Amino acid sequence: MNTAHLDALPETRANFALDLADGEKVVFAAQLACFGTEQDAFLGGHQSRLCLTNRRLVANNTVGLWTVSLADDVAGCALVERGVPFLKSAVVRVDLNEELVYGEGTDGQGVLRGFRFYLKPKDGERLAALLRG
Repeated sequence: MNTAHLDALPETRANFALDLADGEKVVFAAQLACFGTEQDAFLGGHQSRLCLTNRRLVANNTVGLWTVSLADDVAGCALVERGVPFLKSAVVRVDLNEELVYGEGTDGQGVLRGFRFYLKPKDGERLAALLRG
């Protein structure tokens, strides 16, 4: 994924503690209704937060961070809207280049090929536009 357009954007404040690399800046932050895998397996609830930097996409589900590199891991994205017009929610589907194995211990392991982020409609539109460039 080409990230050059993100470098030109102004920096915004992260909505959770996030260590940034040299030259990395947060360009979008939002509260999530929830998020999950491409198959909608639950990964985080209403306390989850999302940050897009000019290098990474980072979701915080209050237990840990889910981080993918925009340049290496993200294959593409799409905006999907659900619900009736006055109760609409936006779902941003992020597709990955390769499968990601997650989990351990008693919960076992899972495999994901992408994420589904549930956001307010305007936040979803903005995130999808930023990811598409």
